[in-house]
Amino acid sequence: MVSNLVNQIGNLNPQMWREIKGRLKPRNIVISVAISLLTQLLIIQYFLSRLPVPPRLEEYTYQISNTYCTGKRPGGYYSASLCLRDSLGNFIIRWELWNQDLFVCLSWVGIFSLLVAGTYLLINDLSQEERRGTLNFIRLSPQSNKNILIGKILGVPILLYLVILLVVPLHFWTGLSAQIPPGQILGFDCAVIACCILFYSTALLYSLVSNWLGGFQSWLGSGVVLGFVWLNYLLTYSPFNSPLSWLRLLTPFDLIPNFLDSSFYKDHYNHLTLVDLQWYNLPIGENWAILVSFSLLNFALWSYWIWQGLNRCFRNPITTIFSKGQSYLLTACFQVSLIGFTVPGYTYEHLSAKDWLFQHFMFLCALNFLLFLVLIGILSPHRQVLHDWARYRHQNQGKSLIKDLMFGEKSPALVAIGINLGIAIALISIWSLTSRAKFEYQFATLVSLGFAFTLMMLYAVLTQLLLFVRIKNNIIWAMGALSAAIFLPLIGLAVFQITPEKELGFLWYFSVLAPIGTYWEETSAIGIFVAALGQLTVVGILTAQLTKKLRLAGESTTKALLQERRALPSTNL
Repeated sequence: MVSNLVNQIGNLNPQMWREIKGRLKPRNIVISVAISLLTQLLIIQYFLSRLPVPPRLEEYTYQISNTYCTGKRPGGYYSASLCLRDSLGNFIIRWELWNQDLFVCLSWVGIFSLLVAGTYLLINDLSQEERRGTLNFIRLSPQSNKNILIGKILGVPILLYLVILLVVPLHFWTGLSAQIPPGQILGFDCAVIACCILFYSTALLYSLVSNWLGGFQSWLGSGVVLGFVWLNYLLTYSPFNSPLSWLRLLTPFDLIPNFLDSSFYKDHYNHLTLVDLQWYNLPIGENWAILVSFSLLNFALWSYWIWQGLNRCFRNPITTIFSKGQSYLLTACFQVSLIGFTVPGYTYEHLSAKDWLFQHFMFLCALNFLLFLVLIGILSPHRQVLHDWARYRHQNQGKSLIKDLMFGEKSPALVAIGINLGIAIALISIWSLTSRAKFEYQFATLVSLGFAFTLMMLYAVLTQLLLFVRIKNNIIWAMGALSAAIFLPLIGLAVFQITPEKELGFLWYFSVLAPIGTYWEETSAIGIFVAALGQLTVVGILTAQLTKKLRLAGESTTKALLQERRALPSTNL
């Protein structure tokens, strides 16, 4: 029976069986079980140490307080519960709260372990396959992309799954002891699984497109995931209804049942509730089931986009992650999702309309800045691809150049980046014009969006130009130049303490802070005009230089072919 089950698994997904067979060795299983049981023991021991120990009656000289006791001090502080004794002299403990805190802690540890350790294992496995050359053999196998990649996700972290599986009984027992409904526990577990699918799929995509990083690839990827997960954990202590709520729902911390009622959270942040969370005025936070359903749909949406990139890059690693047409839909989807958390129109009740608009606009700009840095990286073709495109354009004059620049696989990415920027700016402009702020602040937002457009176009053309230059490791050079263009102006502004209202204030608009400079009340209109003219001039010069190099590349290839043809000896029949 066991052999038949094994054969069925192998026939269903050979890649998964290959990964599982290579990892489920007796020694690895014993180590994984020991790690899981020891971790559970340490966590339980830590929570037991937080319980108050009743002294002897003759030593009982002062009142003892503890989080898990039942008495209340005057003033009602949650963390200052007085410890009362029962008839046997033992302290009366709120075991429901103790189990609730243990449940929340196990949930935290599980989320961090699955997301950080799982992504590291997947990235490291794929990078090793690439270095050994076995990844190309996997690509040549008759299995579909879906089967191979799912096999990787299910098989590579199999020992991690074993560790977590052994924690599930304690997780359920503490949840039920804390009076948490079983449906909520299962809903949270489903959300964690959906989140893992999103992160693991992203890890595979990252591995396919960043193999040039070598051995540093897995550490960088897992480090970024650790920072992102930790940031999302910290965001659980921030107010709802801002673009940051979109980030929060990319991890399942807010979905931990009774999280806001735990002593970890309620001691200092008991004024925050999930009821405040809205999306396009829909109260998704009022009902826990609705919030979980919304989160599952959110995980599914972004997993879908990641798998679009995986399907393109797995068999053909040199292609762009997304096509230009896909990027337009991705940008629109991102903006619609993001803006939905700003529609209710408040973060703090005391904010004025101007402060509200500025705060939300700042968050929107920050998240879109990260989006477009990613789009610049994934849409910009490399030197050989651009060289082939330049040659192709000279041989096929009848094809529409505009259409090729908008949707062509090998054409430069500048037009596509501009269209994506136009989609984002159009949707954010509608959001701004329909807000409750005064028109002068709405107009400042539109001007800021104009600066954001030219700034991102400057970064895009600089990156594309450096990727086309004939230099060694041009990817590293492009990343270095882009980093310098982003951070050096910020360092200069900080060192010389330049603000938009000063004489050299126009330099402010050559940094990533340009979109928020127009909100400065003392900003000079002349400075804004000079900065806008300077940005457009720089973008124009760089674009002209890239166009010239593309034209020369196409012409040089054509001339070489013609000269070679003329050099051939003529033959008389």
